[in-house]
Amino acid sequence: MKQFADVLVSGDSMLPTLKNGDSVRVDMKAYATHQPQVDDIVLVRHPFVKDMCMVKRITVIKDGRYVVRGDNPRASTDSRSFGSLALSQILGRIC
Repeated sequence: MKQFADVLVSGDSMLPTLKNGDSVRVDMKAYATHQPQVDDIVLVRHPFVKDMCMVKRITVIKDGRYVVRGDNPRASTDSRSFGSLALSQILGRIC
């Protein structure tokens, strides 16, 4: 697996931090040596939609599970609708 991947942001869920069409670099190995932290912006695998990835912010860590939210809640599908995520669903950290 490559260390870094470039991903295009799609949608307005991370406004004002990231906007639709922004290109972000993802460190795909960021969590090989340490655990994700609250406030990290991460690339996650959608828990129910196959082959869909999303850029979200970690807001809560509880019992080894990660709550992720968009910075723009009105335009975000996030843990409020699909629940917390396992570490295996976090693909990398936005650099």
